[in-house]
Amino acid sequence: MSSNDVRVTHGDVVATTTPEAQAEVERARLELMAELCALGSTMTSAMDAAPGFVPCGHAFGELVEGLCAVTGSDDARELAAAGASARARAEHVSEHRGVALGAAVFPMLDDARAALLFATLRGVAADARRAARVGRSDDGVNAFLANALSALGSGAVDDDLLVRAGRVAYAAGALVGTAR
Repeated sequence: MSSNDVRVTHGDVVATTTPEAQAEVERARLELMAELCALGSTMTSAMDAAPGFVPCGHAFGELVEGLCAVTGSDDARELAAAGASARARAEHVSEHRGVALGAAVFPMLDDARAALLFATLRGVAADARRAARVGRSDDGVNAFLANALSALGSGAVDDDLLVRAGRVAYAAGALVGTAR
């Protein structure tokens, strides 16, 4: 059987929500992403202020869980709660490390590099989450998530960051055995 012999029949697309409800979900998703960029910026500032300092696993877990929610949740309340949690963690890091609180700015994904970085971050977060479930993590992967979110929020995505993203994606996959 060749691919020419295969027929795919599609049914009608049926709405599962109202446009108003979906708009609320998308607003919450954008707000969460902005808060994740703020947390990434705050964490990056803390790491820059004290070379060798790596924030606690709770802060990185916030980034990972938030990115997974941005990708996988269609619940406006869940997204809003994740955004509030990211904001609280950013405030905590800011207060305890004496650095400025990052600005909650949604990244402009109309630039191909920013969109590519965002897609990579979602994959890295998924791998980091799976790795955490089996007790594995990597400070380099974690720090990259914070640095990349900070760059997204500030519009500072460049080709060097994308090359680094590819290396980190490989490392994150290796944590759970998907990179070969």
